[in-house]
Amino acid sequence: MDHTCKTDLVVNNLSEVFNKMILDVRSKPIRTMFEGIRTKQMIKRQQTREKLQTCRWTITPNYSEILEENKKYAKYCQADRAGETIWQVISKEKQYCVDMATCTCDCKTWNMTGVPCSHGISAMTKQKLHPEDYVCEFFKKPLYMETYRAIIYPVPGPDCWPDTNTQDIHPPVFKEKAGKKQTIRRKGEFEVPAPRDTSRMGTITCGNCGLEGHRYTTCNNTLKPSL
Repeated sequence: MDHTCKTDLVVNNLSEVFNKMILDVRSKPIRTMFEGIRTKQMIKRQQTREKLQTCRWTITPNYSEILEENKKYAKYCQADRAGETIWQVISKEKQYCVDMATCTCDCKTWNMTGVPCSHGISAMTKQKLHPEDYVCEFFKKPLYMETYRAIIYPVPGPDCWPDTNTQDIHPPVFKEKAGKKQTIRRKGEFEVPAPRDTSRMGTITCGNCGLEGHRYTTCNNTLKPSL
């Protein structure tokens, strides 16, 4: 598995949040839709930059909580030095090798997330080091500020657009399709469908024996003459 990735977040929450943010503009004509999305992003980025000016954290809050949680479990680990940067860490009945030079552990948690695991923190405690110094720079304030440093500039309205000598481009003729419009999101190929609502579905009753759960065509009893 590739260890370049420094986050264990593998859900699509980011796209879901973005989709909810543009609900009021995504059904508008394409130019109006793009302008609405650009304005929302412009405002959102500026609000984030203003918050960063007053925040006091050095590690993003979510990963700071993960680090504090790992510190609690580090108390139950026993670290013994094997070399200059190599440590043997015993956690319950398991044993791991921690390399402080490469910031890796055999449990792979430190490698994948960029946050020291409990085994690495146990070795740091023996050396009187600060685990915060070993958190990946990806989760620290300077790089977070760099992410939102770029400004999304305002775009002048149509009245400020320069005139051209070419023929105006008109939108294509749109024909309204018959039937109900598609408003529900199309399911993906491998997406599990939602369970059906059976609260309004009637119960099947056998016309032969009167019991529920099957039809007379699959009934094990002798059929009535009328059937």
